[in-house]
Amino acid sequence: MPENVLFVPECHVDTALTRTLLADRLTFINHQHGISKVANVLRQQAESGHVRFVVGMVDKDKKFADVKYLQPFAASRPVAVRPGPDCRYAIHQHPTHSNHYLIVMEPACDTWIFEAAHAAGLAPAHFGLPSALPAFIDVMKAEDAEDNPQLIRLLQAIRQAQPAAYRELAEFVADVMDQNSKLWR
Repeated sequence: MPENVLFVPECHVDTALTRTLLADRLTFINHQHGISKVANVLRQQAESGHVRFVVGMVDKDKKFADVKYLQPFAASRPVAVRPGPDCRYAIHQHPTHSNHYLIVMEPACDTWIFEAAHAAGLAPAHFGLPSALPAFIDVMKAEDAEDNPQLIRLLQAIRQAQPAAYRELAEFVADVMDQNSKLWR
């Protein structure tokens, strides 16, 4: 396994999704609490001179545009985009640190998971989770969301069902883990 890959999710539910995408290879995850802290890790990795691959995962929310270190990512043309009404995201590459990527979830990761479940034909209620989006989001805000057994089972079912949005993210993660960056330049 590569030792020079680091994933930096923004919140607990992002961490749960990252764990699933990485098939629970936890040694590659540095959970941060908040978008500015994700930016700080990316900045510190760039300033340290490491040539490691770093992938941040954040929600596109009102704070996104205010975080100075993320602005070059946002200004760059995405290397991958999942457009459409559901399960949207963009993957940006830093313009000067080519091994640094930022996955920007839109809507927020909790809604993205809810939509991915429905795209896979899965009902959150079948996994003991709320079937209405507002209640689902409330559960995902919990500090132990990444360890919530119902969410873990739902994410495993999404991974098995492979709806398009999940499959595309999983392919990106697999390429980064194999350090096959030529696909993303």
